[in-house]
Amino acid sequence: LAILLASCGKKDNSPATGAKPAIDTTEKAEAVAIADTNHHLFFRPRAGSVRQYHVIDRMTATATDAQPNGQTTKRAATSENEFYLTETVGTTNSDSSVKLTFRIDSIRLATDEDTTHTRYSSNNTKDRANDQFQRFNIVIGKSVQAQTNKFGDLTGISDISSVTNALLTQVPDSLRSNPRIKQMATQRAEQIVSDYIMRVLVHSPTRALIKDTTWRNTSDVNLDVAPGLAFPVSVNATETVRGLERRGDRVLAVLEDNTTTTPKKRVFQEGPAKATVNNFVATSHSVARIDDATGVLFHRGLEEKRSFTFVVENSQNPGGKRTVSQNGSEKLTVEMISEITAPKP
Repeated sequence: LAILLASCGKKDNSPATGAKPAIDTTEKAEAVAIADTNHHLFFRPRAGSVRQYHVIDRMTATATDAQPNGQTTKRAATSENEFYLTETVGTTNSDSSVKLTFRIDSIRLATDEDTTHTRYSSNNTKDRANDQFQRFNIVIGKSVQAQTNKFGDLTGISDISSVTNALLTQVPDSLRSNPRIKQMATQRAEQIVSDYIMRVLVHSPTRALIKDTTWRNTSDVNLDVAPGLAFPVSVNATETVRGLERRGDRVLAVLEDNTTTTPKKRVFQEGPAKATVNNFVATSHSVARIDDATGVLFHRGLEEKRSFTFVVENSQNPGGKRTVSQNGSEKLTVEMISEITAPKP
């Protein structure tokens, strides 16, 4: 029941500085033809280059649970999460993998769930000293090292000791040297940091770019809609190359992704019990602008919508119907706000 509502409280962010994005996507761009039939997009940023990103994620969710006894519970949640992150490029290895260093500069979080209101800012001294916000405080100003492949996919985090050590300070001295405790702290640190890093990385297509070409992928999975009950759904995903565009001195590849999830079965019947899913909507749409020369993400916008009505009935108890409705939406914006490019060797 709390899938959408819980997700509103688990993302991270920072205070707005008013910094302008490196590109203005509201302005008209100049179309650039893809002349090469073997035109690929690879992640190959120049060693020593530094860029800063601004990420803001807004979510809303509502849920209504009408019980058989006539009681109805309504819940609502909103969140606005924001963070600033600096990425520094290291060396490129012989296998075209790239070493990167990330630093989370600031975070801001604002969530409202029913009557509970949470506010956090890494610029607030009291918040930085509050153990309630440990998840955020342990990463502020810390540098971690990671590695990607030539398509920009994160392949591993190689040095996360600064965050791991911060987690271990919460553990009694007698346990800090325990290998299992260290391993658990490292895994937890990787989990926390990955949530930030993945926002500013983008996967480049493994195939050649051809304007208006669409690649499709369909998969069948089970989607949990209530404790102990999952409905089979079909996930249809497409990736479309919208082409190249020139903005200032940059040529950017524009990629559009769409994902639609559709129930394969809406009714489950087991003896006198029947479960039905109605009004099901689950869509995702994103547009990414990636530097054609380096594979670096300049801008990404994502919008998601999710809703369904779940009804449980029992023919032996006609008055025992329970109806659960959920609605949720998310709008994510990732934008580069500054870039310092190292001189050519």
